[in-house]
Amino acid sequence: MLKKFLRWFLGISVGLFILVISLIGPLDDSPLEGKKFYQQTFQRLDSLRPTLHPPKSKLKVGWSKVNIVPQSPMPMAGYAPRNHFDSVHDSVYVRIMTIDNGGVQCIIVSADLLIFPPALKDKIVRQNKGNRFLYFTATHVHSSLGAWDDSVFGNLILGSYNEPWLDSLARQIISAIDFATAHVHPAIVNYFETDASEYVENRIDPEHGKTDGKLRGLKIIREDGSKGLLVSYSAHPTNIDHLSLALSGDYPSALVSRAEKQDYNFAMFASGNIGSHRLKWIPETEFVECDTLGSRLYRKVKAAQSIRVEDSTISTAIIHVDYGASQLHILQKYKVRDWVFRSLFSKLKGDITYMKIGNILFLGMPCDFSGEIFVRDSLGEIAESHDEKLFITSFNGDYVGYITYDDHYGHSEQEEVMAMNWVGPHYGAYFSKIVKKIIARGR
Repeated sequence: MLKKFLRWFLGISVGLFILVISLIGPLDDSPLEGKKFYQQTFQRLDSLRPTLHPPKSKLKVGWSKVNIVPQSPMPMAGYAPRNHFDSVHDSVYVRIMTIDNGGVQCIIVSADLLIFPPALKDKIVRQNKGNRFLYFTATHVHSSLGAWDDSVFGNLILGSYNEPWLDSLARQIISAIDFATAHVHPAIVNYFETDASEYVENRIDPEHGKTDGKLRGLKIIREDGSKGLLVSYSAHPTNIDHLSLALSGDYPSALVSRAEKQDYNFAMFASGNIGSHRLKWIPETEFVECDTLGSRLYRKVKAAQSIRVEDSTISTAIIHVDYGASQLHILQKYKVRDWVFRSLFSKLKGDITYMKIGNILFLGMPCDFSGEIFVRDSLGEIAESHDEKLFITSFNGDYVGYITYDDHYGHSEQEEVMAMNWVGPHYGAYFSKIVKKIIARGR
C-alpha cells in the first residue's frame, strides 16, 4: 500500500513539475545589443527617411467629436472586471483634430478609453481613404468602456469582446474624420508647454523617482474666429474608485470641459509620458477631485505662453520596432513562457508613429511610456538641440505594456515593473535609444 501511494505521489509530483516548467521559465536578463531583433530595429532606423509633405497652403485645422456612450450598459475597463456601467457621470468621447498643409491631412484621434484599442485602430485604418495620416492616442481613463479586446485576457478582464459595437464605433469615427477633414479652416497653430510638476509624482519611487510634470499642447486660432486646444499630461487618470460603476472621463474630461466652457470651441486630451506617473494626492475624492484638478491644470494651460509654428512642412512615418520574447514577471527571476503569454494576450507588436509639423515632433508610443525615461535621458533637451520640440504620447493603437526606467527592473515590486512590463529588462534604454535615433535621423 505504501509503495502504491509513493508511486502515485511521485507521479503527481513529476506531472506538476513538468507542468510548472512548461508554463514558467527563467527571466532573460542578458543585454539586448547582441540580439537579432535589436540589430534589425537599428538597421532600419539607419535608413529612416520620413515621408516629406511640402506645404501647398497655409496650415488649416478642423475638428469633430463622437459621443461613444452606448445605448445599453456595457463592460468597463481599467481595474477589476466590471461587467456593466450603471450610470453616466460624464459622457466619454472620441475626439478628432485634422491639421492640413495642402500636401497631407494629419488626423489626431484620441479616445476616452484605457488605451486606443488595436482592433478599433485596424478597422479605422482599413476604412481610411485619401491622403490622410492617422495618429492615434487615448486619455487612459480607468472608468470608461471595455469589450474591445478579443484575447483570453481581454475577455476576462475587459469584458466579452463586442465586435458589432466596435464596427459601429469605427464607422462613426470615420464619419467624424470625414467631417473634420471637410471643414478645415486656415489657422494659426501655436505650441505651448508649462510646468505642472506639483500635481504629479513617480508612483514606482515617490521619494527619488523623476517625473515629467509638463503640460504640452497646441493652441489653435482659426480665421473664422474659432479656437481649438490639444493638451497632454503625464499623470494617470485613476481618481474614480475602482469599484465604481459610473462612466466617466476622469480629470482629462474635466480639463477639456473647462476649456470648452471658458475659451475654446473644441478641446482634446492625449496621454503623455504616463508610465510610472500618478497624480499627487489632494484632500478631495473622485469626481470633486477630477473637477478640482481639471480646473487647476486648465488655469496653467490658459496662462502658458505659446510659440507660433511658422513652418507648414509636415513629415510622417510608421517606424517598425522589433521585440524579443515576452517576459511577463511571475517572480523577480522568473517569467511566464512566451507561448503562454501569446495564448493569453497576443504576440508583442508595436510600431512608433512619427508626425512632425514644423518643428514639433510627435511620437506616438505603443505603450505606457515612462516620463522618468524622458527626464533622466534628457530626451526633450536632445530634441531642443536639434531645434525641435518633442511631444510624446502613449497608446498609439498598438500595445506592448509598460516601458519603464530600467533601474527599477529586478528591484521594484510595483505592478508597472512586475505585472505590466511585458517586454522585460533593458527596454527603457532600448526605447530611449530609438527616440534619440529618430531625432537624429528624422530631420
